[in-house]
Amino acid sequence: MAHFDKFANLNPKGWTKDSSIQTIAIGQNAHIGLWGGGPSGADLEVKSTEPTVCVVHEEPRPMGHLHWRHFLLSALTDGDAQVNAYLPGTLNAWASMTVKVTGHTAGRLVFFPGERMRGSTMLGTIYVIGGAGESMVAAGGPTSGYKDPSQGGHTAEPTPAGHYTLGPKVHVTTAGWPMSVIPWGATLRISAKDEVEYEKSTGHWRTATGAGGDVTLASMSFAKRSHLHPSLEQVIAYTRAIFVDPGTGNLRNTTWEANDFGRWGWNLQQNGHATAYFIHTTPDDEHATAAKKAVLLANSHGCVHLVPAERDRLMNAGYLKAGIHFEVRPYTEVGPP
Repeated sequence: MAHFDKFANLNPKGWTKDSSIQTIAIGQNAHIGLWGGGPSGADLEVKSTEPTVCVVHEEPRPMGHLHWRHFLLSALTDGDAQVNAYLPGTLNAWASMTVKVTGHTAGRLVFFPGERMRGSTMLGTIYVIGGAGESMVAAGGPTSGYKDPSQGGHTAEPTPAGHYTLGPKVHVTTAGWPMSVIPWGATLRISAKDEVEYEKSTGHWRTATGAGGDVTLASMSFAKRSHLHPSLEQVIAYTRAIFVDPGTGNLRNTTWEANDFGRWGWNLQQNGHATAYFIHTTPDDEHATAAKKAVLLANSHGCVHLVPAERDRLMNAGYLKAGIHFEVRPYTEVGPP
């Protein structure tokens, strides 16, 4: 025989022993024990009948409690779920309990970055806690860090596990990546001095090309950090060719849609301070989406890459906004939480 109950120092909060009911608030966890097993002591398979309401993960076997196993119950959405202990390979439940999930929350996001490989890309999943059981594919940094000397001294590293709070939605800009000097969606024009200018969100115009242009200077700095030594003239020509068709002298595009961070980004903040990590898309994925082509996520340098359509879905549901809690789990774990 087998039964669910609290053992040792497991917190009894929300547990009704007589009816085997565990009550949990949305987004919270509870611990439960399973005593016994199947015939000849066979380990039983413990599963939730409603994994969008509650999911179950086994914890390490407790020391000093020979006949007990330890499980973590995670509440995802409002509702009830049965948790059963089945004889392996059957639907024969040897023990049952009920989990009642209550309450409301604005939701939080939990990211498991190391779940599966697709080719050479490590993919993970973001799970919405407190929503309707939503989840979406995402790509963090690589499983092991490296430094690419051709990438302006930038490193690529695993997305650090930890607890974060999302900053506000922004057009990410940084001089560290030349293509990201200009915010996504900025209007471009050619000035009276025949240099390319871009419009800031404040309505002011900045020069991108030429000897003192923002993108030229960022490109020169990037080349030096990559241990390259081009002349200023070479960098000026290279930068101008990004924007201007040399055959026609016209702008290739009048709107900038090449920022490395895609249309929108949210900083992963800790203790009220910005980190180096963002949730964002990429220009390749934005353009593939616009062309109705398949999006094949690539690993980041440490940020979290989203499919643009999933980004929009999260935004519309209110889960991508300032103040939302975002947790990154270790690469050794597999979701859901």
